[in-house]
Amino acid sequence: MTTILFVLGFVLALHSIVNGLLLRRPGNKEYVLEKVVILIPARNEGRNIGKCLETVLAQQHLADFSVIVLDDSSTDATNSIVKKISAEHPNLTLLYGQELPEGWTGKNFACWQLANAATNSKYLVYVDADVRLQPAAVARSINALNKYRWKFISPYPRQIAKSVSEWLIQPLLQWSWITTLPLRFAERSLRPQLTAANGQFLIFNTNAYFDAGGHKSIREEVLDDIHLARQMKRSGHRGNVIDGSTIAQCRMYQSWRELRDGYSKSLWSAFGSFSGALLVIIFLVSLYIFPLFIAAFGWQWGIFLLLTALISRLMAAIRSQSSLTSALFHPIAIALLCYLILRSWWLKRKNRLEWKSRAL
Repeated sequence: MTTILFVLGFVLALHSIVNGLLLRRPGNKEYVLEKVVILIPARNEGRNIGKCLETVLAQQHLADFSVIVLDDSSTDATNSIVKKISAEHPNLTLLYGQELPEGWTGKNFACWQLANAATNSKYLVYVDADVRLQPAAVARSINALNKYRWKFISPYPRQIAKSVSEWLIQPLLQWSWITTLPLRFAERSLRPQLTAANGQFLIFNTNAYFDAGGHKSIREEVLDDIHLARQMKRSGHRGNVIDGSTIAQCRMYQSWRELRDGYSKSLWSAFGSFSGALLVIIFLVSLYIFPLFIAAFGWQWGIFLLLTALISRLMAAIRSQSSLTSALFHPIAIALLCYLILRSWWLKRKNRLEWKSRAL
């Protein structure tokens, strides 16, 4: 058992270093001449939508772009904020979402309506309302997509973490795929399992998106980004995640309660089944929590495993511009993640999962 943990720890640390060095970056600032439509699904995003639109409407190096916001039955000021901004920006359109059909998640239906409203576009750009873009973010991402001859691209935004819970948990997002996903192999492979994506900022070739069935093909999935990227690969369209930390940033949650509920709504679906989730928890505990107790007794192999974990976290932090010091608390972060996985499954079994006042 000790030997297996030794090998796993060493291999994953080495893999994270290799991935960190090979992680693709955004492209150059050449003008994108084809039509681009930027799509923003918004449900009760009054605190975010104004700042988001400010950065989206300021995009540069796009010869022809428009922006569509879909108000998904918001009960806050989302609607009025978008209306006010659209009065000054003729390339901004506000849509009102239709009633949610049975068998759809809210975000998937909103994104599908947006895609169908984007006429004659070469590229569809999905941006969440809590994302802030740099002025050339969309152009540089599309240029990278074309450079690598992909049909979709996921520039992973820098994750802003201000509260203690965010500071502990949010860096695990990038760490998870930098440590485990062979990036260069994944971008060449059409295997759906070899896929990473983040729906906060996600770009598609329009024809490829509809050929794969778009969000309609994953209408019931909670992890829409991962499942849509996998569906693209099933349909023969390659793509991958890239480092988007220099061109976009996002603060997903602003409190422990928001973070807890946000992760709980989706973690149950991340590992295929409850048995798969338990295997992941056993793996995480064995490799990243158990060694802490062994190291406390001065056993060298426990210290070695803690160092391998620290190496992988530091590499992920450097490439994603997240906190270096949070890497020192990796065992605590993993313990919290395991709790969130179990909580997500418990709520799922009790049919008590919901998000933004909608049952899941």
